[in-house]
Amino acid sequence: MSKEALYDKRIEIPEDVSVTVEGKTVQVSGTKGTLVKTFPEPQTTINLEGNELVAATWINRKRTRALVGTVVAHVRNMIIGVQHGYTYEMKIVYSHFPITVEIHGEIVYIKNFIGERGIRKARLIGNVDVKTTEDEVIISGVDIEHVSQSAANIQLATKIRDKDRRVFLDGIYVIKKRLGEEVKTIV
Repeated sequence: MSKEALYDKRIEIPEDVSVTVEGKTVQVSGTKGTLVKTFPEPQTTINLEGNELVAATWINRKRTRALVGTVVAHVRNMIIGVQHGYTYEMKIVYSHFPITVEIHGEIVYIKNFIGERGIRKARLIGNVDVKTTEDEVIISGVDIEHVSQSAANIQLATKIRDKDRRVFLDGIYVIKKRLGEEVKTIV
């Protein structure tokens, strides 16, 4: 029984990026680094055809077509990451008690949050670079999943509970997502 692709999506591979496919594992290498990701979905196939990566499925269902699009989107993010990298800028916001942020290994320590004596902690995911200034935290790396999850962990660590969020605006919030020279600002 031969499996002929009913639905496929293609992504063009730039000249300065090399992509290798072994089964369901895709390795993308570029000037900034190398990323490896495995796509375990049994309904999809991943192949290289010339300078294009082709993700296809032989099952004509909405969910499996969506899986093909997901594979292509992940590979596109990997290609952009190894070419340019991703940077998330976070702003430290406080009204009365100054918040201090320290990084020790893979843990971010947030001290003096709303005058609390305890220390709040956030975990960094993967291989990310974190820089702190007096009122900013800058997270950068080649894998968008690691950079965005690390930023989300820091933002979640400063979530205010049992108080009115309209009054207590203290926290560490993502304000910019940067890709190379392009900047998308979040309002």
